[in-house]
Amino acid sequence: MGFVNIIIALVVLWIVTSVPLYLVSKVIIHNRSRFWYAMGGTFIGAIVFLFFGSLFGLIFPNLCLFFGFIGILLVLMGLYQIDFGRAFLLAFVTFIVYLVLSFLFALLGVSLVFIQFLLL
Repeated sequence: MGFVNIIIALVVLWIVTSVPLYLVSKVIIHNRSRFWYAMGGTFIGAIVFLFFGSLFGLIFPNLCLFFGFIGILLVLMGLYQIDFGRAFLLAFVTFIVYLVLSFLFALLGVSLVFIQFLLL
């Protein structure tokens, strides 16, 4: 597979995973919600999740997902200028919406996992 196909698959995956964050932020945050914020939050959140999870995973292997999630909450707090409780609510509901959308896409025969396999 060529380098261009990998870049296209990454961009499509990035856009698709930004949609749930955008939809939920429209409901929870209202006026500060923009699709570009959701795309930035998804991109920076993934990097921070990997960094926090890897850094603290070396010290506390059983808690690496917890620290990665805390990193995502910090990104959402800084990006949308919200408190910890609203950032937690935003992350939790976004995860639920992502699961529901993935299920609906799977019913239509479109798998988000398929996009991820394009990267391999």
